[in-house]
Amino acid sequence: MLRIYFMSMGVLVFATSSLGGPYSQNKTSRESKQFSLFQVITFENENCLGSTRNGTCYTASECTDRGGSTSGTCASGYGVCCIFSVNCGSQSAENNTYLSETSSAGLSSCSYTICKSQSNICRIRFDFTTFSIAGPVNGLIENTNAAGGAIGDCTMDQFSVTAPGGVGSPVICGFNMGQHMVVDASDQCHEAVFNFGGSAMTPRSWDIKVTQFACNEEMGGPEGCLQYFSAVSGTISSFNFPTSSSAVSSSVTHLSGQDYRICIRRSAGYCAICYVPNFADAVTSLVASTQVSKISALKAF
Repeated sequence: MLRIYFMSMGVLVFATSSLGGPYSQNKTSRESKQFSLFQVITFENENCLGSTRNGTCYTASECTDRGGSTSGTCASGYGVCCIFSVNCGSQSAENNTYLSETSSAGLSSCSYTICKSQSNICRIRFDFTTFSIAGPVNGLIENTNAAGGAIGDCTMDQFSVTAPGGVGSPVICGFNMGQHMVVDASDQCHEAVFNFGGSAMTPRSWDIKVTQFACNEEMGGPEGCLQYFSAVSGTISSFNFPTSSSAVSSSVTHLSGQDYRICIRRSAGYCAICYVPNFADAVTSLVASTQVSKISALKAF
């Protein structure tokens, strides 16, 4: 049995041949050798789940050629789950790309160029799995006279996402683990940009998953919505709010310049949304009140 494999662009081609008998058979027998038709196996370059991250299903050779790393299989074993993780200064047009840094020591800035993976991409989402950079000028009483109108400004570190021809993100800083941003996709590439000031010893780290959504994909959210929530219940908080804490300290400060839209999907069978403050002491904080609320959809009966 002879079996040959061809691999190209998400397509696997199998060519097989079977000998009709021993090699010493006569001419008639040799002429009766039958070659089967090529068997073509195709699969979509869909999202896949690797061992620790999401990726895109490609053939092994495609994954290597595109600069990805393999993490498990997909397409019933015919493809590999290809993971893309890029460093500062890199460009990517792959869905499920990760922007990661465990330390920004020595960096004054870090930018990533994100381009549409296909022409029909309408929304690009940035999920902050990890995100910690220097925070804003805080609103402690002793700072108000000295800082004045700078309270809430990201004067040391900043992060933002551009949207050429459209509306990009506001400038944010501080603690933003678990937050996300979604921008309307541009035909030009987007820039996800960090700028750093102050001490190079300030601990900074981030891990951001970038997901691209086609124009007909509901999970990309409506046009113009910087944040989009689709669960029946959950938590909404402003950027730089310590969602992992059990209380709000007096130093927690609302970022300035935060003018953006948050959209919530209405689930089938639900008719209202209930908003409840998540922290009992939120109103005692100087500038942190109403920064975070729990939401629950109320079902119609």
